[in-house]
Amino acid sequence: MTTQAPTQKRTVRAVPFGAPHVFILAVIGGPDMESTFKICASETTLGRGDRTTLRLQDDEISKRHCTVRCDAGQCHLVDEDSLNGTEVNGRNLRKGLTVRLHHGDEIRIGATRLLFLTGKFTPAPDEG
Repeated sequence: MTTQAPTQKRTVRAVPFGAPHVFILAVIGGPDMESTFKICASETTLGRGDRTTLRLQDDEISKRHCTVRCDAGQCHLVDEDSLNGTEVNGRNLRKGLTVRLHHGDEIRIGATRLLFLTGKFTPAPDEG
């Protein structure tokens, strides 16, 4: 008579924020050069203040400079009435306006340049 090994419970992983989309901000210039940040919430605030989601070490940016809002696989950027403004691909983001971000867009806030990257999340195939 053969005995069977007990059935192992399958671990169910939580679906990552934005799945199947992944959103990244990569610093390509400025004090935080070469840092990368994964956007993990529907709203991510950038600035130098303690109450921002993504805190940057740049004296030229406001405490609460701009916000990235993501929903349904798309992200939008809005300037939070910053002193020095926000640029996307070399164009000033006018106060009160929101711009949709696309893969490869360059965002400039103060002396910091960020590259917006997006892709699709592909879950690993089931093992076993």
